[in-house]
Amino acid sequence: MTRHDVSKSADPIRPHWVEWLTGLASTTIVVAMIGWMAFEAMTNADRPPEIAAQILTIDPLPSGWRVMIEVRNSGDQAAAAVEIKGSLRDGTTAIEEAGMTFDYVAAGSTSRGGLVFVNNPSLHQLQIVPSGFTEP
Repeated sequence: MTRHDVSKSADPIRPHWVEWLTGLASTTIVVAMIGWMAFEAMTNADRPPEIAAQILTIDPLPSGWRVMIEVRNSGDQAAAAVEIKGSLRDGTTAIEEAGMTFDYVAAGSTSRGGLVFVNNPSLHQLQIVPSGFTEP
């Protein structure tokens, strides 16, 4: 028997239906990822960080009052060393100030943290403002 005769009698190898399904699913995922990245590249305005802070809760502590805040970056670029200043005021008089720094706030994300005051923030005007950041 020659080598040529053996190959004629062997059944052709056909892929199993699971292989076709896996290949189709993988191709769909790859095409979707490429499409999504192309869409993001074309529509991303590459805006600098837009930082905003809001008060979540005010809770008593044994040593004062904790003000939980949420910082949102609605820009297209990340921000590092985001500084937040909080102040308690009675009219134009500053009663107490507190500050904190968020190490990193990614583009389109939020981070949470807390400021601690000795005086009760509920009895005064509480102002929370972002005061600066750096580009990572």
